[in-house]
Amino acid sequence: MSIHLALHALQTLPPSNPNRDDLGSPKTAVYGGVPRARVSSQSWKRAMREHFLSAGLIPAEDLGVRTRQGIGLLTDALLQQSPDLGETATAVAETVLGFVTGATTDTAAARRKTKVTAAPATRETLFLGRRQITRLAELTIPGIDDISAFLKIKENAAAVRAAGSSRDAVDIALFGRMVATGDDLTLDAAVQVAHALAVHRTPVETDFFAAVDDLTRDSGAGMIGRREFLSPTLYRHAVLTGPDLAANLCDYAGAMSPLQVTDAFVRAFAESIPTGHITSYAHTTRPTLLIATVTGTPLNMIGAFETPVETTGGGHQSTAAARLAEHITHTTAAYGDPTARTWLVTTDPDATEPLHTIATRVTSLTELAEACSAELDQRTRQHTARAQA
Repeated sequence: MSIHLALHALQTLPPSNPNRDDLGSPKTAVYGGVPRARVSSQSWKRAMREHFLSAGLIPAEDLGVRTRQGIGLLTDALLQQSPDLGETATAVAETVLGFVTGATTDTAAARRKTKVTAAPATRETLFLGRRQITRLAELTIPGIDDISAFLKIKENAAAVRAAGSSRDAVDIALFGRMVATGDDLTLDAAVQVAHALAVHRTPVETDFFAAVDDLTRDSGAGMIGRREFLSPTLYRHAVLTGPDLAANLCDYAGAMSPLQVTDAFVRAFAESIPTGHITSYAHTTRPTLLIATVTGTPLNMIGAFETPVETTGGGHQSTAAARLAEHITHTTAAYGDPTARTWLVTTDPDATEPLHTIATRVTSLTELAEACSAELDQRTRQHTARAQA
């Protein structure tokens, strides 16, 4: 049995469209026979990765970059090492990145406007650690005059490939990496993230809007349009596996411990929000209920809402919190890990009363993150010691 940190949250959004489909409509799913608002796991994982940096939870050099502009990134790193390389740096970067990842150049998007030195884009989107790029540049500089010959030397090729497959980034360790062109770069994630799903039937509404031309005198609109939105109370769930995180951090050269990484992940889970149309809706909210459980049997508790929450007086939060608390209590009794430890932070303590007998109620996200991170770290160390004995 492994050791996991399971997170559950209820979070209400105002009118918003944070995650839309190819037609611009809010994403939905049918669950329990009724349509629900949905925010994809990919959307929220990206929001968490961005929050690591914007909130100062993880240093920039400890994070990766998901991009098709890897050649440009490596070009910049080479130029920092040797500024007099000029255009040679781009050719070398293209050769080296192709060598270590198998990625191919997309000639149709050869020189787009980017945040890095203009260089050919790759057909594949790569997830690259910032230190990984720096290390590749350091290893490449000695063979800059004839990079092809340099890479034919066994020792050089092995060192460059090892740097290319490095896991030296916290978000790569957490969320994994899949590179179809290079199996040695692929890494299974230490984190599972569920699609956020509304606890109630969620109608999609339409907003008609008009833009007025400030410099005309007539009463007409300069532009009119429509867009869709919804207003859900969402159930969110994620799982972090402690031993998997420790293993994925084996190449990590930064200063953060697995305990600190776990703390940052919990905070990002609670504080991040997908930013689609955020300037139109300002939909930044926080969970009204956050539950963290360190356990050997992490369970998704969406079953609490298979029958959609319906209220006559309006509002879904309190009813959903009470139902989730009851569902977790009963499910834990039937299937749960008797050694599990649970913490909760809530703005509606009366609704979560059924949980108070099995969960430690805390007053802040900081307290919850510190407690569950320390417990996961301790149990992961014990698990690792037993496995090595």
